[in-house]
Amino acid sequence: MNPVPFPVRIRAELLDCLQANLAVLADRWHGAGRHLALGASLRFTPRPADDRLPTVEPSPDERFREAQRLAGLQIETRIRVCSGSEATALLRQHDDIYLVADAFDLPWLPYHRHEHMDHSFLIRGDGEDAVRVTDGYHNDTEWGRARPGAWRLARREFEEMLTGGAQAVVLRAGAVAAKLPLPDVEMPPPEVVAGYLAAYRDHPDRTAALRRLTLETWLLARSRRLHVALREQVLGPQDEAIEWHLQQWGVLAEQTYLAYRRVRRGRPEPPGALDRLGTLLAADGALLSRPGLRERIAAEVAHVLGASPRDILAGKEFRAFPTFSSFRLIEIVERLEDRLAVNLAPDDLVPGNLRDIDTLCRVALQPVEAS
Repeated sequence: MNPVPFPVRIRAELLDCLQANLAVLADRWHGAGRHLALGASLRFTPRPADDRLPTVEPSPDERFREAQRLAGLQIETRIRVCSGSEATALLRQHDDIYLVADAFDLPWLPYHRHEHMDHSFLIRGDGEDAVRVTDGYHNDTEWGRARPGAWRLARREFEEMLTGGAQAVVLRAGAVAAKLPLPDVEMPPPEVVAGYLAAYRDHPDRTAALRRLTLETWLLARSRRLHVALREQVLGPQDEAIEWHLQQWGVLAEQTYLAYRRVRRGRPEPPGALDRLGTLLAADGALLSRPGLRERIAAEVAHVLGASPRDILAGKEFRAFPTFSSFRLIEIVERLEDRLAVNLAPDDLVPGNLRDIDTLCRVALQPVEAS
């Protein structure tokens, strides 16, 4: 395999193995950063799996629906190919093919000849006798590192490699909003979380339970980091509590993996991973389901001025917006008092205190003395 330049810059460390190459197409067709839209909807929706352990791992169908709704990727053709030659035959009519195959067969991955799992990548023709493979996946494994890359393979080499066939999807650029979507969070009722945790706590095969839980916590940690990356892009910098929360998700993923490795070696299971998981899921709702006061104030100001909340949060003065006027300033004050129950002291209602998000938050957070 001959390395060639990777086509786009994506936040690969935030994406799972299906999202990574949808992200490549999203940014190629709709511009840099579009792939962050894939993190817009934060959910916790476990579904049953074959071994009585629920999973939050999204199916390819779910990932394709997200990509269409959020990132402007439309499915044109989707078929099962039984060989590498069937996959390359599609290149006669299409520029890019998105494939999902067994990572066990893919020589650029550390899973090659080690582990069976679904994995996505892209192919396109490179002359008559070669195929260009692109894979945006980023992960560290016990067999080595996977990093985003692109490679030129002889067509015959690629066709012989794909012995187990693949799911082949032809995507095209579809309609997409000019701006990135606003973050959306939906937290489950407590009984859903309790049932999920109980299934892993009570499963008799501790090695199997912790093996699956390792994947679960890895997916949950990445989805939250991707969601916060979108929040930062749309709403501006997030507070330290959210950054600390993301760090704790990373700690949990590492803790779970270490517990799995220990039990796999026949050692006692270390306690605490499931308790920490329950705590972090509860904190998701507290930290991420509602924006902080600064973000909510920025959203109200942006609504009045017809602006982006990110521009407001970046500190741009209100008067710099073409829609600004004294009437709009009055409307901002009224919306803050009516919709956010913010009490502004009469002495603070002067232009110098209402010129940007920082001055406005400063007076909004001051206690109002009773008369």
